[in-house]
Amino acid sequence: MEVPNTQVTLLQRLRNPADEGAWTLFESRYRDLIVRFARSRGQQQADAEDIAQAVMTSLCGAFGRFEYDRSRGRFRDYLFRSVRNAIARHAAKRRPTPGDGRLEEVEAPVGADGETWGQQWEREWEREWEDHHVRLALTTIRRSFEPISVTVFERCLRGDAIRDIAADTAMSEQAVHKVKQRIRDRMKELIAEQIRDEEE
Repeated sequence: MEVPNTQVTLLQRLRNPADEGAWTLFESRYRDLIVRFARSRGQQQADAEDIAQAVMTSLCGAFGRFEYDRSRGRFRDYLFRSVRNAIARHAAKRRPTPGDGRLEEVEAPVGADGETWGQQWEREWEREWEDHHVRLALTTIRRSFEPISVTVFERCLRGDAIRDIAADTAMSEQAVHKVKQRIRDRMKELIAEQIRDEEE
């Protein structure tokens, strides 16, 4: 029996080019991540959008023969390589250089710790990936909790003082703490579910 709403099921659905719903869901989940990562690598907004579209187009063709095999690596790593290659191809079009423009050819150390450009990109991708899951979870939180509770939680995230939040919302400080804890626990559950869906 298929497990509904898991990432593996979505990957399987993507093998069918006629399943527009799968592609709509995939784009809604990952386009923003791709754009943000491209922007973090110095791309302008329009270029980042072009890169995201190139990744989606490339994956559309690749998923027809894609077989998810967890032992060969995580889905996030596969997506990272696709995004990294799209950025390299985009850069090569705008500024032709010797070779084929692959990022792997540029592995000079950067920084005092000797971290290579490739390692730097991987670290940045992991950070963006984590932020991506937080944003997805927050979207669910905003749909499933009362607006006042969401406001309290978001102000806690910003670092506002509990006493100020309590005064502004006519809640007790204890109530603010309870809201914060309840939503924080739900956030952890959602993020764990999202990651589990991708890696199972």
